[in-house]
Amino acid sequence: MVLISGPSRQPVLDALCLGALQATRAISTDARLKNYIPLQCSGLFGMTDIPDLSLPQIQQRVVAMWMGSFYGSSGYVARRLGKKGLREFQELGAKQVAATFKRIGLEKSIDVAQAIATNDKNLFGSEVSVTEEQGWIEIKRSRCGLLEGAKSFSRIGASLVAKEHCKTCMETHWRRVFSDLGLKMTGELTEDGCLMKIRE
Repeated sequence: MVLISGPSRQPVLDALCLGALQATRAISTDARLKNYIPLQCSGLFGMTDIPDLSLPQIQQRVVAMWMGSFYGSSGYVARRLGKKGLREFQELGAKQVAATFKRIGLEKSIDVAQAIATNDKNLFGSEVSVTEEQGWIEIKRSRCGLLEGAKSFSRIGASLVAKEHCKTCMETHWRRVFSDLGLKMTGELTEDGCLMKIRE
């Protein structure tokens, strides 16, 4: 690793910042991603006011960070350990989520559904509702923030297919989480989100 210090540091960092800005604005047609990088890099190395972000801006960054972390980790595991290693990694993640729910006292289907919907709405900006239908608790994502993120990554050239993301999310992750909690699940994908039904 080369550490940049002294007089050469500022122009190098300026170039990196401007390069990222130009690349993002050149390849992205998604206004949400275009706004991810500040419009100006001037004043970055002097005294400047730190802007307050709106809730949608915060949620966009959470989505981008979550997806980058998840798929970056999954890709690394798959390259190093193959499909079997990736399955074990995904199972471990699901078990950890289920264990967290149990540790904080969330095991009933209605409580689990409310917790999931609360995170989806507030962290990812999803439009989500929880209702009860014929003994099943329905978690309906009318607009999924993570699916929007997957579509955005696809548009800027990432090898991520939005519907494959949804399949991984529902079948590989949540089905395992619910199974560990002793809950039954059915689900279906929609154009902008999904519908998951769970019950004891």
